[in-house]
Amino acid sequence: MGDRIALDEVRRYWGKKNIPQQWYSKKQPFTLAWFNELAYKRFNIYYEHLRETAEFEWHRGEEVLEIGCGIGTDAIEFARHGARVTAVDLGADQVMLTKLNFELHGLTYADIREANAEHLPFPDETFDFVYSFGVIHHTPDTQRAVAEIFRVLKQDGTAVVMVYARGWKHYLKRCFVHGLLLGKWIRHEFNWQRVYNEVSEVHGSSPRTNIYTKRGVRELFSSFATVDARKKRLGEFFEYKPYNTAMFPLFVRNSLRLLNLESWVGENWMVRAQKCRFPKEARLWEVWFKHY
Repeated sequence: MGDRIALDEVRRYWGKKNIPQQWYSKKQPFTLAWFNELAYKRFNIYYEHLRETAEFEWHRGEEVLEIGCGIGTDAIEFARHGARVTAVDLGADQVMLTKLNFELHGLTYADIREANAEHLPFPDETFDFVYSFGVIHHTPDTQRAVAEIFRVLKQDGTAVVMVYARGWKHYLKRCFVHGLLLGKWIRHEFNWQRVYNEVSEVHGSSPRTNIYTKRGVRELFSSFATVDARKKRLGEFFEYKPYNTAMFPLFVRNSLRLLNLESWVGENWMVRAQKCRFPKEARLWEVWFKHY
C-alpha cells in the first residue's frame, strides 16, 4: 500500500491539534459545553447518518469496544444507551480527553486505555460489538487491525467500521485538483498514495491515509462471514460549509439522496461485518409454499 511507516509516526501525528473534532467548537476547551457542542455538530451537521449506522442505541448491556476513541464523542453515546464501554486509542491525549468526557457527563466505562489497533490487549472473543470510525485506514498494517477486530469479537459478534471511500471528493479534489492541476502527483514521483497522505486530512500530510474501492473493502474484511459496505456522507459543500465558505442549496443534497447517488459518490464506507454466518432460515420455495 505504498511507503513503509512506523507506528510512532502515526501516534505523533494524531496527537495535540490533530485529534479530530476539536475544531468543531470555539467554546472554552475541555469544558462540558465544549464536549456537548462537538457532539451536536458531529451528529447533526458533519455525520448525520451516525445515529443510525453506528448502532448506538442497540447494544444495551453488551460488551462494546471502540478502537480509536479520540475525544470520546461516540463512546459516550454507547454508554448513554447502556453498553459496557471499553475504548482504546494510540495516544495518551486521546485517552485523557475521553476519560474527561465521561467524567463530565457522569457516565461510567469498563476500561479506557492506550492500545495499538494492530495488537489489541484483550483475550479472544471478548466483545459483542466492535466499532471504529475513521481510524484503521491510518495504521501501518490495516489488514492486521481487521484481523484483531475479528479475533476479539465473540462468535456471534458484529463490527461496524468506517474507512475512506473513493467518492466524489477523492477523485475531484484529491486526484484532479491536487494531484494533477497542482502537480502533486508529479512532485511525489507519480505515487498516488503519497498524494492521498498529503491532502486527505484537516492539517494535511498524514503518515498514512488509505482510501478504498468496494473491492478493496471486501478484500480487507474477507475473513468475516457477511460484509455489508455502503457509501455514506456527501461532505463539504453538500452538508456543511468548509471553512465557512459556501454550501450548495439544500435541494441539491436532498436530490442526490433521493436518487440514491450518495451510494456512488459518498466519502466514507460504513462497513457492517458479521463474524459468523447464521443458519439460513428458509429457501424461496419454502416461503411461498410452506410458511404462512
